[in-house]
Amino acid sequence: MLISRNTYKSLFLIALAQCSAWSSAQSKTSFGSANATQCFIASGNPSSLLDARVCTNAIRHDNLSKRDLAATHTNRGIILAAGGELHQALEDHNQAAQLKKDLSKIYINRGTVFHRLKEYEKALLDYQKALDLGGVPKDIVEYNRALSLLKIRKTKEALKALERALGYNPGSLRVKAKIKAISSPRNIQK
Repeated sequence: MLISRNTYKSLFLIALAQCSAWSSAQSKTSFGSANATQCFIASGNPSSLLDARVCTNAIRHDNLSKRDLAATHTNRGIILAAGGELHQALEDHNQAAQLKKDLSKIYINRGTVFHRLKEYEKALLDYQKALDLGGVPKDIVEYNRALSLLKIRKTKEALKALERALGYNPGSLRVKAKIKAISSPRNIQK
């Protein structure tokens, strides 16, 4: 079957328009580089410190937006913390916070590093900042706050944080177990 010249031009223009639409949609949504994407995936279940290499490659060599660069730093921080490199993880989270102060994920992760470094007051400040910025799993942040509050012997405040966590996620067995464990009268601070 022969296609007329006008039909051919029309099909070509439709195909070009579809390609252009796809291309412009790709440029409007920033997913970072392939390295940054792999870094994000690795941070979800870090298996070794070697996982941080792909993050380092993204940070050093890829042309990331400020947001993606901050996210890649905090993702590398997660991997480093999982590998026990807490001070290096803290450096990455600090760098991320300098790049993108309004990215709440940074403060949850940095708060967790502070908690592990036994700097509970700093952890509490970061957890509160994450809550203030919003867009975070509030049940997890409240649970983390409770753990830090317990470490500084603020049992009543910890229970309130756990109750808030349970309000956000009523089915959480972990929160229910923690409430039960610390609710005994001998554990409650006067």
